[in-house]
Amino acid sequence: MASDTPTVCVFSPSLLVTVTVESGSSDFDEIHFHMGGQGYWIARMVRELEERPILCAPVGGETGRVIRGLVRSTGFDFSPVELANASAAYVHDRRNGRRDEIAASRSPDLDRHEIDDLFARTLQHSLAAGVCVLTGRRAGDELPIDLYRRLASDLRAAGVRTVGDLHGEELSAFLAGGTLDILKVSDEDLTADGRLGGETTDDVWAAIDELSREGAEAIVVSRGRHGALARFGDARYRVTPPALEVVDPAGAGDSMTAALAVALVRGQEPEDSLRLSAAAGAANVTRHGLGSAPVALISRLSSLIDVDRVEG
Repeated sequence: MASDTPTVCVFSPSLLVTVTVESGSSDFDEIHFHMGGQGYWIARMVRELEERPILCAPVGGETGRVIRGLVRSTGFDFSPVELANASAAYVHDRRNGRRDEIAASRSPDLDRHEIDDLFARTLQHSLAAGVCVLTGRRAGDELPIDLYRRLASDLRAAGVRTVGDLHGEELSAFLAGGTLDILKVSDEDLTADGRLGGETTDDVWAAIDELSREGAEAIVVSRGRHGALARFGDARYRVTPPALEVVDPAGAGDSMTAALAVALVRGQEPEDSLRLSAAAGAANVTRHGLGSAPVALISRLSSLIDVDRVEG
């Protein structure tokens, strides 16, 4: 049962409006308006898993007004920072069965007052919730990278537990400021960052060990159809989900991150955390809606997840 007060604060620097065009049942197309962005999809899955997220994000302009209306319709706890400029948006065409982007705008630059407000809101709600999930910037966004280092330092000093769905500059900056309780990252992102030098299991373990030395206390690396490899302290695990047919792979990693945060709130052991995380990711790929898999399906799939302790 969800808490009466938020249990997970989600830091979402790049919240946006998504417009999706799909084929209708007549001569007219269907057009759907939704909230989007990594932080929103993670918060949505946290709520599906019956915890209570609060979303901290900058919003502004005409698209910001749309975001506020959509948030009211979802019933999310929301702590927006008002911007002078408009929030981002994108338009996707899915009439041919693919997700083709036909238009997109970038997130606005924040002035120093807006940055201070975003930092303060995130710290305030993280202190109240006890767990903070941190997400990265969209490509092209100009939010100062030092904000991640400062958040790492102050969240750690305040005793807030952290889950990062981070890579690249954001991950390096956060680890420079403090430690992460749990890092969720994909092998594709590690390769793009230059942290993963090959495709073998040994290569992934080497990257995991390096991240551990840098300050990530637990690391979960998703590997698509190969499942995931994870390290919690000195314990290593191989995670194998069932081979379900993929309808849409987008958002599976965000669902995994949300489940890891929920498991952290509930004090679950590593094996149970990994089962919940893998089940949430597996359930997500069977659907078109990102972060929308029902908790009943995730619960059933959890029993099908193999989590094996790896020696060495």
